[in-house]
Amino acid sequence: MAKGNKNKKDLNKANMLVNRYLCNFLTEKFLQSYNDQNGVIISQNKYASLCGLSSSTLSKLKSSEGYDIPMTTIYNICRHEKFSLKKLFAEFEEKYGVDIPL
Repeated sequence: MAKGNKNKKDLNKANMLVNRYLCNFLTEKFLQSYNDQNGVIISQNKYASLCGLSSSTLSKLKSSEGYDIPMTTIYNICRHEKFSLKKLFAEFEEKYGVDIPL
């Protein structure tokens, strides 16, 4: 039983790390400044609204710890940025690899 708990604990740590890296990656790529679809700089609140997200979601995403980011949040940002999920995850995988060590 203890071995199963350790594996689950290790998986949870790995998942937290992937989430942190993904949040940091999205922040670096899209959230350094907020732009509308014409490239005009806008407020975080306006950007969140255009993405269909709350401003607090963007704040959590930008925190150094990251958070357990839902796929819909990633999709909404990519949709606003006119950036495909396929390309986003290819770039993420290129940067971090396929096996993120603990």
